[in-house]
Amino acid sequence: DNDRCHPTRPFRCPGDETICISIQYLCDGAPDCPDGYDEDHRLCTAAKRPPVEETANFLQTLLANHGPNYLEKLFGDKARDALEPLGGIQKVAVALSESETLEDFGIALHLMRTDLDHLRNVFRAVATDDVGMLKSLGIRDSELADVKFFLDKLVSTGFME
Repeated sequence: DNDRCHPTRPFRCPGDETICISIQYLCDGAPDCPDGYDEDHRLCTAAKRPPVEETANFLQTLLANHGPNYLEKLFGDKARDALEPLGGIQKVAVALSESETLEDFGIALHLMRTDLDHLRNVFRAVATDDVGMLKSLGIRDSELADVKFFLDKLVSTGFME
């Protein structure tokens, strides 16, 4: 099958031609795809983060377990109704995966400065283990582990830089 890549070169470059490269050549500083897509900053950021599907499933689980407005505590008023005003769970998951920094995330989802500052404070509270601040947002003890797990994954990949 000419449209499939060999297992040793599983990354297929976008385009009509079937050009496949090894994973080791992704985000290595040298373009290997004809259009340089293998060095695209969004791709390289996403490569460090959990897969979009995993993030979307996690967001869905948080909403299912804690209610459709739960993420408003993190993302602000635009996160009401299961993230619909932000474009829905999938769009938020993609933005979390592809946005290099918190600022980029705010731009991608058109967050207001107050919402972005709020989210930054939430990240800081998680990073410094400031449970008091998280509780002041209405995050219950039973929810703290989920929130910390979710945000720690982003912080560890440079989201706050």
